Amino acid sequence: MIRNNTRNISFCTVTYNSEKEISQLIQNIESLSEGAFSVDVFIVDNGSQDGTIDIVKHCANLYSNLVLIQRKENKGFGAGNNAVLKLIQSDYHVLINPDVRVQSPAVIQGLIDYMDQHQDVGLLSPKILNVDGTVQKLFRHNPTVLDMAIRFISPNLLKKRQDWYVHAETGYTQQGIIEQASGAFMFFRTSTFKEIAGFDERYFMYMEDADITRKINNVTKAVFFPEVSVTHKWHRQNHSNLKFIGYNIRSMAQYFNKWGWKFF
Repeated sequence: MIRNNTRNISFCTVTYNSEKEISQLIQNIESLSEGAFSVDVFIVDNGSQDGTIDIVKHCANLYSNLVLIQRKENKGFGAGNNAVLKLIQSDYHVLINPDVRVQSPAVIQGLIDYMDQHQDVGLLSPKILNVDGTVQKLFRHNPTVLDMAIRFISPNLLKKRQDWYVHAETGYTQQGIIEQASGAFMFFRTSTFKEIAGFDERYFMYMEDADITRKINNVTKAVFFPEVSVTHKWHRQNHSNLKFIGYNIRSMAQYFNKWGWKFF
């Protein structure tokens, strides 16, 4: 909803044992409301067993615009984000990981201004940086079986193909339609997020960001927007962990079963 002719931005973070990051993230988001927009903050916890809940409850006593949603069962990233679908009444909706930081209100204002001026765009993906300022190459094409396989095996295998997959030739300075945005930070038009009913909850983790970007591009446009950037610490999972290998393989099978098996 619009308050005093300003835009209202809702933020949603899904947490799971995120005590090391969540307080700083909440403070970061709350500081953004100094801009020409208001913010609402939703924290959806997927059954944390550390101090995350206590920290968020403490923050909720400090900030009246903060809502905690506790889920008894961890059904994954997508299902967690969908928990706010019926609650948000914002103009724009931000999905943000606990380890992402937004440097200033100007970042959000830049995204708002672009979306206000481009009604045919439903999702913006900004440039995402490492903490040292280098670019995370997340401007990606739709995945194929080949792309998933070679990136899983080695960052040096079929390097030209991997560079193509992440649009390395653009230097990450050019706007373009993005086919697979990163779930670390997504800036949705709220009406579009609701129109597509959010995430496909069949994915527990992995591939849900590729899936929702594809859903967006079916009804409107998803755009890579390098004019603004956010910082992402990017806590990678250990690919040698059998549990995460299993999640990855299952999600890839679900994705290709849904969208078609494109091998290369």
